[in-house]
Amino acid sequence: MSLHEKICSGEEKLSLVGLGYVGMPIAVAFAGKGVKVIGFDLNKEKIELYKNGVDPTHEVGNEVIKNTSVDFTADEKRLQEARFHIVAVPTPVNTDH
Repeated sequence: MSLHEKICSGEEKLSLVGLGYVGMPIAVAFAGKGVKVIGFDLNKEKIELYKNGVDPTHEVGNEVIKNTSVDFTADEKRLQEARFHIVAVPTPVNTDH
């Protein structure tokens, strides 16, 4: 069985690193398709809000957060549980780049 098939069947997990305006909708979309998603962010306060059903980004809304199966965490060790990782973190843009 391919990794894609294992992820789709729930045998393997996917992680989403960075739960802001880009990462959160992606995490919720995969979870909505039955994929086991570990949602990781360094911001512990944001993770606690997500765990309590509050969407501080206002990207998907509180009802979606309350009803999603995304497993929210700020513990980077949990990323080891996933076999596929999507990184959605800010890319700084300045005059040198």
